[in-house]
Amino acid sequence: MAPALNFGVRVVSMGFVVLILLPEVESARQPREHFIFQEKHECHYHNGTQRVRYLDRYIYGRQETFHFDSDRGQFVAVTPLGEIDAACLNKQKELLEYKRREVDTICRFSYAEVEGFLKERKVQPKVKITPTFSSPSLHNLLICNVAGFWPSAIKITWFRNGEEEDEAKVFHTDLTRNGDWTFQIQVMLETQLEHGDVYTCQVEHASFPEPVTIQWEPDSSRSKMWTGVAGFVLGLVFLAPGLTLYMKTKKEALMS
Repeated sequence: MAPALNFGVRVVSMGFVVLILLPEVESARQPREHFIFQEKHECHYHNGTQRVRYLDRYIYGRQETFHFDSDRGQFVAVTPLGEIDAACLNKQKELLEYKRREVDTICRFSYAEVEGFLKERKVQPKVKITPTFSSPSLHNLLICNVAGFWPSAIKITWFRNGEEEDEAKVFHTDLTRNGDWTFQIQVMLETQLEHGDVYTCQVEHASFPEPVTIQWEPDSSRSKMWTGVAGFVLGLVFLAPGLTLYMKTKKEALMS
C-alpha cells in the first residue's frame, strides 16, 4: 500500500520589517558595507496557538546582531556586535515585560485576525506525471508533480492497472513552501514499464469535491519518442544523397 501523505501546517510565520536607510553625502558614492538597519518581527505557530514563539530580530547590514526571544523572555546576542545591546536591554525590566506581552498582543492577536481566512482558503493543486526513462530492463521512475495547493494536508496514491502500488516502491520529497501561501510536493514511483500498463496518480485534497486522477501509459509516450527518432533517421537518409551530389558538383566545377 502506498503511503498516505497527510501534512498539517506546522509553522506559520508572519511579521513586518522596519528599514532605516542612512543617506549618503554624495549620491554617486558607493554604499558602505553596513548601511541598512532592519527590525524584523516573526510569529511562529505550532498547532494553531497551542504554542507560539515570538522573535524580534535586529539586523545591521545583512547580519542579525541580536533578537528578543519570547521562549527565553529576554534579548539574546547573535554576534559580538550585539552583546552590548542585548545586555543593556536586558537590564530594563519594564521593557522586558512589555516585550514578553507581545507574544499575545502581536502574535495571538494577529492569528485570530487571519484564522478565518486560513481555514476557508482553498487552492486546487496542479497535477502532472513526468516519466524518466532508462534501460527497458531496469526500473524507471514516474514522478507525480503536485504543486500550488492550500491547505497543506494532502493524500497522494499511485496505482498500476487499478491496483494500489506497493509502499516500498513509492517515495516522496519533503513538503515545500512556495512562498505565496501554497505548497508543492513530488511523489515518485519506481517501476519496470511493461506493454499495456496504465499508471494512475490519485490526489485527494480539501479543494477537490472528490479525488482527482491523472493517468499515464508507457506506450503512448514511447511511440512519441520513436516517432521523433524515426523522423530524424529519415531526415539523414534523404540528406546524405543530396549532400553527396552537392559536393560532387562543386568539386567538378572547381576542376573545370
